[in-house]
Amino acid sequence: MFTPYERRQLRLIEEWFEQDDPQLARTLRSGPVKRTSAVPQSVVLAVAGSLGLLGIITGAFMLIFSALVAGTVAACMIVSRRKTDN
Repeated sequence: MFTPYERRQLRLIEEWFEQDDPQLARTLRSGPVKRTSAVPQSVVLAVAGSLGLLGIITGAFMLIFSALVAGTVAACMIVSRRKTDN
């Protein structure tokens, strides 16, 4: 994959990073941090709000109940995301 010369050069670069900026070296060594997207939570909240509004306007209990379920799901998604971020 790499020639001995390339491996030696990479090791020199790694040592330079460790001496010059140890925090950056630790961050690079641990790899990228993948964050979960907030889009699904936003979609579920929008659906819950729409169902709730439509349920209140039409007086349909099933729409209001569905909005409550969707709101609960959105709240669980938000809480679980905050736990994984910390």
